[in-house]
Order: sequence, then C-alpha cells, then structure tokens
Amino acid sequence: MKKQTMITLAFALTLTMPTLPSFAQKAMSKKEIAEREKAFKNLQHPWKGKKVAYFGDSITDPNIKASKVKYWGFLEEWLGITPYVYGVSGRQWNDIPRQADKLKKEHGDNFDAILIFMGTNDYNNGVPIGDWYTETFDSVRVARHKPSEMVQRRHRHFAMDKNTLKGRINIAMSKLKQMYPTKQIVVMTPVHRALFASSDKNIQPDEMYENARGLFFDEYVKAIKEVGNVWAVPVIDLNSLSGLFPIYDAGAQMFNKMDTDRLHPNDAGHARMAKTIMQQLSEFCKVKPFFMLYVVHRSDEMVDSMGKDRYQMITNRFHTVEFHISASAALDLIAGSIVVRNGMQNAWADERNQVVNDFKKFLPDLVGLDDKTGEMIDKLCPIHPMTIRLLSRVAESFAAAQRTMFRFMKDQSNSDIGFVGYINHYGPDDEARWLTPEWLWDYFFTRESDFSDKDTKVAPYIQHYEESLHLVESDEDALRLFKIVMLLLAVSSTTKGAYGVRHMQGGIAATLDCLENCVAGVLSKDKVRDLLATLEESKLVLQDQAANGTIRLQLPFKGGSGDAFRVKFENNDRKYSRYQMFAKDGRFSNELEKKVWDENDATFKRMKIAVCCAETNSINNRLAEVKAELIKSPYKLGLLIVTVKDDPQYSAIQNTLAHTAADANEPRLTIALLKTPLSDENRKAWLTQLTKMELANESGQTASANGYKLESEKVITIWTSQATSGGKLVAWNGTNVFNNLYGTANLRHTIITQVLNNVFPYAPEQIVKMVTAYKPCNDAAPAAGIARKGATTQMQGVLNSISPEILQFTEIDGIANATGDKTVTAVSALAKVIRDKMDSGQRVILSDLWRELQEPPFGYYNTIACGILLGLIFSCYKNTAFSWTDSVQSTHILNEQTLKSMILSMCKGSLNSDYLSAGSITFQHFRDYVKDIINLTDAQVATEAECCRNMRAAITQSGAPFWALKYLPDGTYGPNTDKANTIIDEMQQFISADIDREAIMNDVLLNFQSRGKVKVAMRKAFQDKAVMSTAFRNFLYSSSPALADVATTLSIQPVDLSDRLHLSMQGEIYTWTEQQVADKLADIVNEYQYLVEVDHALGQNYRNLEDARKDLANRFKYQRIPFTAVEDIQKPWYPALKALRTLSLGKVAHLTADERNADAAALRSYGKSANDFLTDSKPTLADILDDRDVNCTAEELDAIYSGLKSTPFDATLTQFNHLLDQQVARIGQARNRSKLKALWESVTGKESVKAWCDSSSTPIFWIIPKELRKPIHTVIDLQSGITTPRDTEVIAAIDALQNEKARVLTDAQKVYAALYETIGSEYVTYFKVHRPELLAKLKLSHGNDMSTWEAPELSRLQSMMKSAIQQQARQEKLQNTKNEIAEMPVSRLRENIASFLDSHPEYCDEFLK
Repeated sequence: MKKQTMITLAFALTLTMPTLPSFAQKAMSKKEIAEREKAFKNLQHPWKGKKVAYFGDSITDPNIKASKVKYWGFLEEWLGITPYVYGVSGRQWNDIPRQADKLKKEHGDNFDAILIFMGTNDYNNGVPIGDWYTETFDSVRVARHKPSEMVQRRHRHFAMDKNTLKGRINIAMSKLKQMYPTKQIVVMTPVHRALFASSDKNIQPDEMYENARGLFFDEYVKAIKEVGNVWAVPVIDLNSLSGLFPIYDAGAQMFNKMDTDRLHPNDAGHARMAKTIMQQLSEFCKVKPFFMLYVVHRSDEMVDSMGKDRYQMITNRFHTVEFHISASAALDLIAGSIVVRNGMQNAWADERNQVVNDFKKFLPDLVGLDDKTGEMIDKLCPIHPMTIRLLSRVAESFAAAQRTMFRFMKDQSNSDIGFVGYINHYGPDDEARWLTPEWLWDYFFTRESDFSDKDTKVAPYIQHYEESLHLVESDEDALRLFKIVMLLLAVSSTTKGAYGVRHMQGGIAATLDCLENCVAGVLSKDKVRDLLATLEESKLVLQDQAANGTIRLQLPFKGGSGDAFRVKFENNDRKYSRYQMFAKDGRFSNELEKKVWDENDATFKRMKIAVCCAETNSINNRLAEVKAELIKSPYKLGLLIVTVKDDPQYSAIQNTLAHTAADANEPRLTIALLKTPLSDENRKAWLTQLTKMELANESGQTASANGYKLESEKVITIWTSQATSGGKLVAWNGTNVFNNLYGTANLRHTIITQVLNNVFPYAPEQIVKMVTAYKPCNDAAPAAGIARKGATTQMQGVLNSISPEILQFTEIDGIANATGDKTVTAVSALAKVIRDKMDSGQRVILSDLWRELQEPPFGYYNTIACGILLGLIFSCYKNTAFSWTDSVQSTHILNEQTLKSMILSMCKGSLNSDYLSAGSITFQHFRDYVKDIINLTDAQVATEAECCRNMRAAITQSGAPFWALKYLPDGTYGPNTDKANTIIDEMQQFISADIDREAIMNDVLLNFQSRGKVKVAMRKAFQDKAVMSTAFRNFLYSSSPALADVATTLSIQPVDLSDRLHLSMQGEIYTWTEQQVADKLADIVNEYQYLVEVDHALGQNYRNLEDARKDLANRFKYQRIPFTAVEDIQKPWYPALKALRTLSLGKVAHLTADERNADAAALRSYGKSANDFLTDSKPTLADILDDRDVNCTAEELDAIYSGLKSTPFDATLTQFNHLLDQQVARIGQARNRSKLKALWESVTGKESVKAWCDSSSTPIFWIIPKELRKPIHTVIDLQSGITTPRDTEVIAAIDALQNEKARVLTDAQKVYAALYETIGSEYVTYFKVHRPELLAKLKLSHGNDMSTWEAPELSRLQSMMKSAIQQQARQEKLQNTKNEIAEMPVSRLRENIASFLDSHPEYCDEFLK
C-alpha cells in the first residue's frame, strides 16, 4: 500500500566566473596604463620581487625623456622587481663590460638576473657583423673503441674582436659568464626602428635603409638572436614579439614623436615591451602558468555531426581534467535536495524515524561506511547508505550531460526512474522502504541517454542484462539482486574517478558481502544467498571463492557450462607440466631464481642460478644451461636448485643428485635440493586461477581476469616465500655434502664460505666487500687504481679496502712479495702473476692474461673492483720500457691515460690481439740512437716494428732518402766518414728490409761506439730539411752533370727537382736506392731539355712539364680553329702546334726518345708561330676564308670568329666546315638586314615606321595595300630588334619596298586619300575637323605607337566618331526645340505641358518647384 508522497525536490547550483582584464592595443597615458594593468599586481609570477640589473642604451637609460616610465619601471610596478639600471644613451655592445663592472662595484652578487637590451647603436654606427669563432688546426687526444691517440682536428676559438658585433658580444658574454656563473642572463633583441632626427647633425634613417657598412638592421637582430645558442642564454625576441613597428604611421603612436623620433618608445610602447618581457620570463621558468579552463558537457548531436574520428582528433589536442566534488559535499547536496512538503514535517518525521530506527542495527556491518553517512541517515532517508556511496562512484565514472548525480535526484522527465520514480512507487510501509542501488542501474545504464561508455568495459554487463532480463523480470527481488550485481560489476570494471580506489577499499566490490550490504534492511542475508543460488543455477551470475574465502561475483564464462572450465583446465594441465613450470623462464622457476640470491650481495653477478623439478629431463636440461654458462664465464659459480612435489620424492632424489654433483667434476657447481614441496594441491590451485583468468579474458571480463591473475601470482609468491625463507635444503658440491641448511640465506652463506673462498681464494670479493664495487667497470676505476686515489667516494671506498701496506709500494716486487691477511695475499697473488708475465721476455697477450685472471684462483670479471685492482698493479709499469700494441698495431707507451684505456678494454673483454712488450736489450739501446737522430718520441720507438714504421714516416717527410746523409759536405764526419757511411747503410737496411734486424742493430751499436760526434752530425743534418735537400742534390748532380746544367738553365729549384724524381721513382722515399735513382736521371735530363724548347716557344719559364701542360690545356680548350683545319691549309708551323697539342694532352711521357727529339726540333723552328696561333687564331681564320674566296670586312671577320666560339679543338674538318658555312651565311643575312634598313630610309626619308606614322599622323596599316602589310611588319620587327626576321622575309620586304605600290608612302595626297577611304565617307567630315583630338584620345587607350594600330584601333576610332556625331545631333535637336518653345504662344505651351503631365504625372513636383 502506498502512502501519499511527502517529499519534493529542491536543488539549485550557481557557478560564477571572474572577469579577466583586457588590454587595449593603443597608445595611452601612464594613468590609463596603470589603471588597466592593476590586475598584474595580484599576478603570481616567478620573477616577482626579484632584483634585476638592466644593461642597455638610450631606450633603457632613465635620463632619456621619451617616456616617463621605462619598461623596467612597469616591471617594477607590476612585479615588484627591484631595478638596477646601467643603460646609457648611445652605447653599443662594447660598453657591456663597463656596465658589468659598475654593477659588481655597486651591488656585488646581491641580485638575481641581468637583462641586456642592446644593438640598435651598433647598426647605426655601421659596426661589422663579424664571426663567432676563429679556427685553428690543433692536436687533441681522442679514443673511441680503441686506445687513445693524438690527432689533428679543427679547433674553434671564440672570436674576441672588439671591432665586430659578434666579437663584442663574445667579449661581453665571456666576462659575464665568468663574473656571474650562477646568475640568470637574458638577452633581448632591439625593437624595430624608424626615422630619428634630433638635429641637423644627428639624422638616422629608418631600418629599411642599409647602414654605412652596407648592412640592414635585420642582420644585426639575427646575430643577437644567435647569442642564445652560442652562449647558452635565453633570448627574448622583442623585435618580433613586442609588435612595435614604427615604419608605418599607424605604429608610430607607440613612439616618442611621429615626425622626428620613431626610435624611442613612449609610455605605451614601453608598457607593451614590459608585457612581452613579463610573458617571456614566465615562459622561460614554466612556473605557475596561466590556464584558461573550459567547463563543458559533451553533446551527442555535435559528435554525430562531425563524426567520431574527427571528434577524437579534436579532443586529443586538449588535456582533459575531470572535476569531482568531495564525498562530504556530495552527501550535503543529496541531503539538501530532499525537502519535506509544507505542513507534512511531523508526519514525515514519525514515518522516517521508524524506518531509520529499524535500519540502524545494520550500520555496524556496512564495511567502509563513513561516520558522516551514519550521522546523516535521517536526512538521507529513504536513500539506502550503500546507494549513496555507489551514487557518488557511478556519477564519477559514468555520468554525462543528461545523466548526473543531481539529475538522478531531480529528474521528472520519466515518473518511473530515478529518485522521483522511487517515491512515486514506494513508501515507508513497503518492503522496498529504502531506495536500494538497483535504481542506479536503471537510471545510468538502461535508459537512452548520452552515455558514451556503453561500448567500453561496461558493454558486456549491459548486454548480459538485456539478454537475461526475461528470466528474472517476474520476480521483483531476484530482479533487484540481478541489477545490483550488474551495477557492482560495472563499477568494479573501471578505475575512473577520483575516489575509485578508496571506494574499493571501503567495501564497494563485486562480492557477496557487498551485495548483502546493498540490500540490508530490505532483504535478509538468507534470502540474498537463496536468490543468488537461483541466479547462478540460471547461468545469470557466477560465484567464485577467492583464496581468502571471499565470495566474488562475476558473469558466467562464455560457453555457460562447467564443461568449458574443465576442458580449459585439462588443456592447461597438459600445457603447464612441472617440467614447463620449471623450464628456463618458467612461471615458477623464474620467480624462485629471483629470490634465491640477494641482489645486494657482492657475489650476485657471479652466480648462474637455475631451478628445475625432480624429473630427469628437467634436471639434465637446466644443469646443461648452468654448465654452458660456467664454460662461457670462467669466473662464475653455478647453482642448480631442484624442487619436489612431496616428501617421498625429496628422499628418493637425493642419491641421484649426489652422484650428479660428484660426476660433474666442476668445483664451481653446487646442486641444492629444496624440501618445501610444490604439492599437487599447490599446482592445482595455480592452474585453477590461471584457467579462470583465461576464461574471464575470453569473456571480455577484464576486471575479473585481473583478479584471477593476482590470485595465480599469489600462489607462486606464497610457495616461493615459504621455500626461501626457512625451508630445509641439502646441497652437494663435488663430493662435499651440506646438510641441514634452512632457507636460501643459509645456502648463500655456505656457498660463499665453502665454495667461493675455496675455488677463488684471490677473488676481488676477498678484498672488497662494497656492493657498488661490482657494477661494470668504468674509466674512473683503473684511473683510481693507477693514482692510488679515488675521484669519488665509491672509488676511494674500494681503495680503503686494500691494505695501506700494499698502497705504499710503487715497485711490482714490493706488492708481489708482501705478506699479511687474506686481503694482502689476494693482491700479492695478482701482482705475482702479472710480474711473471711481464718478466718472461715474451709478449704478454692481454686477452690470454684476462682469461687466466677470470679462471680460478682469481675469478676476475668486468667490475669496478677489478678495474681498480688491475690499475693498482699495472701502475708499477707506468712510463717504463713496456708498450701496448693494440689490435690495429698502433703502439702506446704505458702512461696513465693509455693504462686506463687498456685496463678498461681488458675488463670489458674487448682486447683480441693486443699485447705488451719491452723488446730485446739490443733494440732498447738501438732505439736511443734512433730517437736522437730521427727525433722520435718514446711512444714512436716503443717496439721494433713501431720504431721502423716511424723512421720510414720521418724519412718520407724529410723529402730525401736516408742515405743522402752520405753526401754531406766533405769533413762533416771528420775522420769517421767511412764509419758514418757504414752506419748509414746499415740503418738504411733496418728501414727498408722486413727481416731479422737483430744483427743490423748490433752492427750499428758497434760502429757508434766512441763516435758520439758522428751521431751529433747525423742528427743535425737529418733534422734540417734544407741540409738533407742539399745533400740529395749533391748526389744527383755528381751522378749526372747534364742534370746540373739543364737545372741551372731552367732555374729548377730543389723542391721541383724532388717532385719530378717522385714521378719517376716507384715506392716511398725510404725504399729508394742510390742505383735506382741514378738510373732515372737520363730520362729526367731529356725531359728537362725538351722543357727548354717549350719555354723558348711559349716565352715562359716553366719549371716542369706539368705546369706547361696545364696552361696549354686551357689555351687549347678555348681555341676556335680546330687542329684539322690548320692541318688542311698546310701551315709550316703545324708540326710545332702538334707537339704542343701532345704536351697539352699529357702524352709526352709516352713518346720515344726520337719522337721527343723530333718535337723539340719542331718547337725550336716554329714554336713561336704555333704560340702566335694559340694567342690569336683570327689571322688563320682569314687565311681559311681567302682559300674559300670569301671576302669580308674586319667587322664581319670578327662576327664569324665570334660565332665559332663553341667549336672544339678536336672537331673534324667536316664539322668545322659546316660551322663555318653557317657563320658565312649569317654574314649574308646581316648584309640583307642592313640593306632593308637603308632602303626604308631612302624610300620614306624616315628612320623608322613609327617615325613615319608620327610625322604623317597616320597609322601605316590603315593606308597601305594588303600586299605591303607583311613586308612592313618585317621592317618593324627589324627596327625594333625584339625579334629577328628570317632572311626570306627580309628579301621579300626589300622587293616590296622597291615595288611601285610602295610609292604611296611618299605621296601625302595618296596617304590622305587612302586614310579617308579606310575611315569611311560617313565619318570623313567629322574626322577632318577633330583629327588631332581623336588621335590623342586613341593614344591614351591604345598607346602612342601608331605603327602598331590596325583593325581594332580603327574600329575604336569609328565607334568614337559615331557616338560623337550622334551626341552632336541630339544637342542640335534640343537647341532647335528650345528655340521653338521660346516663340510658342503661352496658351499652346500650357496645353502642351498639361498634356505632358497627364502622360507623366511623376514630374508634377518638378513643375511646382
């Protein structure tokens, strides 16, 4: 039975928004600006209250009166910035250092930032822009994947040029960066500038004019913008961002005086600059930015109209921030919306109190219910407390424009839904005396609205509800529970909303407990469970018990029957066998392997751990993995952990594992047996949760799937925790058995003490315990060991672990022979191994050494600790005779840098064929002589091979063979000349031969004994290129006197002679022998004698044939008479020209001696004539034309010659003749064009057709006959020069002008007669009277050149005359009519007017005026 409803709704929500200030973009007074900018005073800005120094020119200078307030004044007013102003009128960038010094003197470091506004005066004074950098080529040490080396590279330096803009900026910024390294420096570009004229002696044009340097203003702005990247400072581009643009009058209102000062901004301009600066400073800081927020609802109509894809594209451009009211506020709003009707307060209180009192017993059981809900239950009645909690959550996650928490409370559009629907159907005496959560399901998920999330995670629940509704709609309570279950599942499927997590923790979840709470006071728990069982039998809901006993609710899986679960479970049972679960990366093995060893233990990276089950295949496969890793990494320890399923298996497998450990014969391998079983029940529990997770995923139940995933992971976590925390273990290492181990921590301790300490007694862990020391080695680690001092606390901590007794030794024997505790013993053992290798006299192959150190008893690997220890030991060999030869056979002395690189590469295992070596005793003495004579460094003579290589390089660079030292002036070696020559020959053998050099070095050492002066003489001579060059030339001239003669004739310089010799010799200089060089001299002499004749012919003084060839190649390239044409006219100098051509093609070297001599003879006889041809071939062209009987003037010859400019010198005679014929033909055409021009002038007496038209005031095409039209066009084209008429057209025009019909052009009477006939008889009279003015009007519209007027212009003239004649006729008729009216009787006139007005009454007003 329903009682009269006593509740109405009252709800109002008002939002107000403050108005934002707007700023007018116009000039304004300071007062106006201050009023407009009041809003800035409350603005939150990162620079508020800062102290800022301002450097600049007149725009910054406080003494310049163009504005009352400067930009820095506005910033002071708006942001409270304290200004320190140093700008001075007229100053340029070179004044910044002075302003900086003044700031330092007055304020020290007591400020926050510097703003620099400078540059406009640099432009005005024409300061060159300049460059940011200068460049040099310098040596620098580099290393990349190989030992370091010195290389030559371009090296930039800041250009500190006080006479250029960029140089001045560099000077200023360098000083500021060093003077104030922690202060913020901001550079601003100068604003646009226009005319400034303060006096006759100070007029500055606007920026559209270049300055005295020829540079425009924007080039200075561009340079200042570049400061940001060059000097790492922010740049505010006021030039573009401020909007100040005085070039136009409209923009001048922001400047001082429109007529004379568009350089200095006024108050409005400075205010605009200040706003720009303020905004940019905020942008730089990115602190407390200003946001505009749109509070909007989405319209489905809008989305539909634009399409979902486009809507998504637009929304992706915005950050969406959801707004949520607090839970407390939501309670107040809901309670406030429930209003009792007037006069019904007492009656409602009685009814409500009964309902509430009956419900209060359920409040303690409502998990997560906050106190305020309980306290306000009177005001919230009849809304169930769980409904209130869910309403807030549902509204957060699924509300939309037409469906919100507030609309749920007040929506009256449908009397069956929402709060209004409830109070319309139920009252305090009904079973449903509380509005339970199913009403939320009806309102938010089943009605048509703008809810856009139905196609997301909620969709399966809505679909399931709609498909299953018919099964429960006849039972009100069952339907109620079904809706609430769907609602709980929907809410649990999303994490959307600010309070989602708290609500889940506070009792809202898709569980039986929560469902019972939702209907507390309406349905009993027994009825709920009974109805829920019915729903489960009907495949509408599925109940699932979690590991903690909680009954979870979810949708049935797809398939709907238990068979689906059974089939999936059986498949997983087969798929995830114990073997697979404990395979590599298996679900259980992976988790257990992570927990066995503490990753914070120093030994963590040394371990290879594998977990298997007790099956034979599992043991064998995982054991094979461990063994493979132990082979690959000799420093590692292996641990195989075997798991069992029950105690019998634990007992049965022990004997097998003991034999396996013993048979492995690997002291680094430990096998452990874990007693804590992974029972069949554990495995079944895991498979059950895994199966449910997969079924939930297949059914689209994401939330449920995530829950099952967590449950399955919990099974693994619980088992592994039990197994590792205290489970019993037994372990075997070889024949050793470790019983009664409990937990993996006990196991770890046993392996470290019983295995690691025995197998690797000298391991770094015996010395260093710090965990961070076992990170991968870096270059700081070996450096710390070498220097015995750490650059960081970490490095120093490692060094502190080493005994001070060890650190005091600098000799290897001191460390190797040290005795003491295990730390000292371990370091001493490392030193002994390395010492023995280095003292062996053999090459120390570094990859072999590293492999040995990785193996027992050391166990070194890529760690910081190993890098430091190796640096410590190898520091004893720093700057000794030993050298490091890398994989590309580059040799490095063992200085601190190379040792560091070598050890780092060694730890990383990247050394292959690298080795250390000191060489033999003989070589060590021999290289001392080489270093002195050749001037080589220790690194360059580090090894025998390196010594030889660098000797060769030095000899090559000297420009002369080493044996040239034998040809020094007499007396250089005193009485030891023979011994010196012997030494030189032996050293030459050392350099040039790849043989056993030990005997050679011995001989050199013997011959040098007691002959120190010989070494000194050799050193001085070899290290002086001029001396070496002279010695080599002495050899050449003594070997070939003819060479000396011809070299003198040609003034051949030593360097040229050396270059020529290089062309003849094979190989590098150090390979040359005296006999090889002597054998080449005859050819060189012959070549130089040939060059003498070339020089004579060409009138030059070439030092080599190559220079002559290059010049000749250029000269032949631009010849216009080909070689074949000269040959055809049989000039006597043709053989000489042919010889020069051979030289230009670089073929002289291929000539035989006889051919070269023949060419030399030809050059001797006719070389100068051939050179004349190359200088000017025009006379030769004249000879060719004479042979053709072609007569031409000098001008015509020039034209023909010019037309041949594209003729290649190697063109065939046929090609040349064809080109020449074309040029000769063009001469005839030119003659015809000249004839036509002359003929026109002789016939008409006028210079051009235009001149004829002007003089006769007649367009020529209006009077000439048809047959003359084309010829006259040809004449016009020829006279204009715009197009060149064809020769046939020119000839036709000549014939036409010579025809009788052309005489019309010379007879004025005929001209007029033809003109009048063309114009037309009806217009002739008017034309004769108005001819000048008609032609003038036509010229205005069609141009002054009457020679271009044809039919269109004639038609226009006739049209003009026709209009004029008609107008004239109208005027005459009007005048005649007026005359008649003047003589007409008044009565007749009145009759006519009356008759006119009868016909045209609209003119009545005109007659009454």
